[in-house]
Amino acid sequence: MKNVLVLGGHLDDSVIAVGGLLRRFVDQGYRVSVMCFGNGDEGFTHVSQRGQVVKQLAVEAVEAHKVLGIDDFVCHNLSDFAVQENKETYRHCIAAIRRTQPEIILGHYWLEYFQHRAMARLSCDSWWQAGWDCSADLGAPWKARALYHFEVIHSMPEPTHIVDITSTFAAKVEAWKQFVTAQAHLGEMLDQMEARARFYGSKIGVKYAEALTRSYFIPDRVLDPAKEL
Repeated sequence: MKNVLVLGGHLDDSVIAVGGLLRRFVDQGYRVSVMCFGNGDEGFTHVSQRGQVVKQLAVEAVEAHKVLGIDDFVCHNLSDFAVQENKETYRHCIAAIRRTQPEIILGHYWLEYFQHRAMARLSCDSWWQAGWDCSADLGAPWKARALYHFEVIHSMPEPTHIVDITSTFAAKVEAWKQFVTAQAHLGEMLDQMEARARFYGSKIGVKYAEALTRSYFIPDRVLDPAKEL
């Protein structure tokens, strides 16, 4: 069984960005794990909701990922605005990579607001560091084959891969609908997801698609340029 790990900033990022791709991986027999940090504590639109929003979103996030066939979902329960690069978050990312032993890591792209920018750096650095023979308390070293960045809100200027999700777009929509609490402040997200998926689909001649940009933060090793370049 091949493994995939998503390193997300917030509870819903994996669904919004690559929900269709994750469902495709599951359908093809992959083991998909999602780890995130932000617990949705800023997702209230009325002060009276403040005390309940974290608990409600936690339940909704679990249900959303179940729709995608994902039962390995971990949130480290940080405040939304506390998703930053530091020792704690770095070690959590390394530990997640070593625990799940993914072939592929999916993480945020740089061109977004500061929490997502922080996750882009954390994804690259922890991908690299997880393969080192150090920090033994976090598990045995593991080097994933590839890291791909995804977009949540802002478009990536030059994606390297566009993935057909026509067969799984309905599952992505159903997963997003589980975030009932988020609809009050992200009510237009469904329209945005569809528009983005249709746009990328038009690029490759399908109905719906999602975009990725491959990271070369760890460069490919070339031993025989005649065969490998």
